[in-house]
Amino acid sequence: MDRLCGAGHYDYRQRSYLIFRWILHKRITYDLYDVIIVGGGVAGLAGAMTAGRLGLRVLLLEKTVFGGSVAVLETIYEYPGLEKIGGWELTQTMVKQARNSGCLLFDSIEVTGLQMVEDSHFESHGGDKFRASSVLVSTGGQPRQLGLKDEARFAKQGIHTCAQCAGARYKGREIVIAGNGSFAVRASQHLVELGCRVFFITGDEKIFGDANLIKKLLHHKKFHFMGGCHVTKLFGDKYLQEIEVTDLASGDLEKLEVAAVFVYRNIVPDSRILAARKDAKGFLLVDENLMTSLPGVFAAGRVVHDDLPLQVLVGDGSRASLSAAAWLQSDAS
Repeated sequence: MDRLCGAGHYDYRQRSYLIFRWILHKRITYDLYDVIIVGGGVAGLAGAMTAGRLGLRVLLLEKTVFGGSVAVLETIYEYPGLEKIGGWELTQTMVKQARNSGCLLFDSIEVTGLQMVEDSHFESHGGDKFRASSVLVSTGGQPRQLGLKDEARFAKQGIHTCAQCAGARYKGREIVIAGNGSFAVRASQHLVELGCRVFFITGDEKIFGDANLIKKLLHHKKFHFMGGCHVTKLFGDKYLQEIEVTDLASGDLEKLEVAAVFVYRNIVPDSRILAARKDAKGFLLVDENLMTSLPGVFAAGRVVHDDLPLQVLVGDGSRASLSAAAWLQSDAS
């Protein structure tokens, strides 16, 4: 207990809190849950809310911050029932709702593996072990990089993966969005609202995402679509100052002076914890009930499919929990 309490380095309240955490920690690692949800983005939170309201014993484990990539969005437009809402506000409301439904939610816990143990129960691996009768994997993934020389050197010095996080520092300047999809479209909207001149550079011939928002962007004087192109070189001293763009059809090169490149080349799915069937890119393969190739293990969100709208992420999380509940019921009968 001295190790937990710091041998006199904490006051009484801190000691009491740590003792409480230690007791709770022992309980949650001993108990058997109906569902363990790995990943606390919007899909995982929606899954937790649904499973909790079905009366299931639910434990959600998140390695960083609840809400995932949605939590950092400055504004979400036209979410069902809401004209607009901040990403942090939405996700923290979901956290509260999940807890109110009876779920246990813990952050700063990383699950590194899952395996089936005796009595058809699953056990998570990591710093601690947790047991459950079924699992919902909603771990999302990490941004896919450009793969260019000097990309790491310019990280956060002109190369970024979140316009809502770092865009304000480039207000009114020339910016590149490198990639495509709904997240790239929302990032572009955010940047033009900051007065930035945005070059949307993608190897595709069209933009994918919200059709109404794309139409608005294409008519915006500060938005420039550069389809069929790739960013191929980065230049600068301490900070990014210039990029080279290659036309994929002609091979022509063009240099642009820009302050930053925001990379939206989809994600590398974080599916390594699960020895289930995956596609060539590492996304988990699921059936119509969102069950993986492992019976009792379900998956939802961007670990299954990359560029999903927010409404689909939430819907899939709920649907996966409904499927898990039905599977638990059929397995018990």
